[in-house]
Amino acid sequence: MRSLLRPVAFLAAILCLTLAASAATLTLKNGSKIQCKVERYDAATKTLFVRTEAGVAAQYTLDQLDARSVYLVNASLVPPDDAQAQFQVANFARDAELFAHAVRRYSQAEKLDPALKPAVEVEMTKLKRAAAAACMRNARAAVARNDRAEAAKWLSTLVEKLPDEPEAKEAAQLLDQHYAQVRSQKMAAADAKASDELKRDAEKVRKRYDEMVEKSKQGLQARGDSQARGLFEGALADGQAVLGELDALAKKHSDPQVQESAAGYRAVVVEQMVDVHLHIASLETVKSDYRGALRAVNKALSLDPKNERALSARARIEEASSQGWRRWI
Repeated sequence: MRSLLRPVAFLAAILCLTLAASAATLTLKNGSKIQCKVERYDAATKTLFVRTEAGVAAQYTLDQLDARSVYLVNASLVPPDDAQAQFQVANFARDAELFAHAVRRYSQAEKLDPALKPAVEVEMTKLKRAAAAACMRNARAAVARNDRAEAAKWLSTLVEKLPDEPEAKEAAQLLDQHYAQVRSQKMAAADAKASDELKRDAEKVRKRYDEMVEKSKQGLQARGDSQARGLFEGALADGQAVLGELDALAKKHSDPQVQESAAGYRAVVVEQMVDVHLHIASLETVKSDYRGALRAVNKALSLDPKNERALSARARIEEASSQGWRRWI
């Protein structure tokens, strides 16, 4: 909490200048939400004074408030053309683990005042360290509750987006344990719904799918963009081949139940292909090639038009393209 409060004194001054426009929803650590207007912030006692919708005066210390809620209240009050304000709020966002918001505001601060570049670089180094630690913490928590899919998500994020951080090497090793297992579980679930005849016919499908998953994992662990891209493209080629095999199986088996089971295999393969397209989009976004990133996301959506992850990724990339900042996690 101590590191989180460093920018608070600065934000307090901003609050005092813009009280009339400070309508907000505060979230307490216990999960309660309060609709209110911020009236003032007392830096000495670290207390936020508000007035509820019913007109009742209330006050909350930062120990009671959810840090992200505090950031969202304060950030809405920061002058968009004040470089120092943007810089300080970026620090606050980083400490609240709102890394994407922090990156955007650091970028804005540097754009407004190029002299801030050295300071921004220092703080971005801290941000990467904090983001890597957060990813590893989340991955370990997921492993502890045996949620392999969640663990693989955070490990993939760390390896893919923060490869130079110390945690990345450990993450790559853990990814070996969890990435393929999660995907084999999905294929096993599809097997469980298939007839013995279809499972025999789908042997080639499973083998090529395993190759696709292995290339996907290696692509995440690759140290160079070109190597990663080659592995991802290889994984997609395997995916297309598997879809072709599944089309042939669908024609071979006219029984509706068998075709439904074959569709279950297809869904698993399509999900993995969507993942790979999103990995490629991430590579392009880091290079600020937003057109390339959007192409990759649109390919994912052509496979699964309602995929929420792909739709969210497209929205983030479009925002990044307009703002000129990179999203870390």
